[in-house]
Amino acid sequence: MNQSILLIAEDSRCVGCEVRTHGICARLDAGQISDMEAAVSVKRLSEGQILMLEGDRSDHVANVTSGRLKVYKSLPDGRTQLLRVLRPGDFIGAPFRVTTGYTVSAITDCELCVLPRKALKTLFGRHNEIEHAVMRQLENELADAQSRILALGRKTAMERVAGFLLDEHELARTCGDRQAGPLTLPLGRAEIADLLGLTIETVSRNMTRLRKAGIITLEGGKSECVHILDESRLATAAGSEDH
Repeated sequence: MNQSILLIAEDSRCVGCEVRTHGICARLDAGQISDMEAAVSVKRLSEGQILMLEGDRSDHVANVTSGRLKVYKSLPDGRTQLLRVLRPGDFIGAPFRVTTGYTVSAITDCELCVLPRKALKTLFGRHNEIEHAVMRQLENELADAQSRILALGRKTAMERVAGFLLDEHELARTCGDRQAGPLTLPLGRAEIADLLGLTIETVSRNMTRLRKAGIITLEGGKSECVHILDESRLATAAGSEDH
């Protein structure tokens, strides 16, 4: 993998990409990366801007390189349901559908590599590994969706809240966002409640329980910050078997 990175042109924006070793690009060689780079454009969004709108033609797919976005669906009466939070390295789009089935908007300022569906189809024909990489990402998304269904159907409110905090903690560590210090949550409590299938009161009550138990501390502000004091106990509260 390191050798393939070195073979990419020095002026390539992929060389310094922080998610080069994550997601779709992780297993691609230098030639495949170069062909994909030639077809993509970089798109930058400010907080609140829309990337994809539910019901529009599915003309593009994208890979998140920085920032966070949210994926949600709407009901005819205007109510919405938050489905997923996108992180650096995540793939978004419907490469095999005519229309987009959800809306995607930026939670923070973010940057994405955007690829037209027609160009993606051409890349599939030239490079089997690119098609396989996209399929792996879609399989991962399906597995994540199944895990969320399990959480909504069987996990307690505490397990959902603790699991959300644990996931954010693991992401920060994996992406190298921080070495120590507070964890800045990408969502407010109302959106966390929406994502976890809870009320905002239930989220707040369980945050308070974790704080009183000495597992976390909380800081207010525009974006809530959490200090993870005891990761092992947080994992236990989340019902995790990996700790």
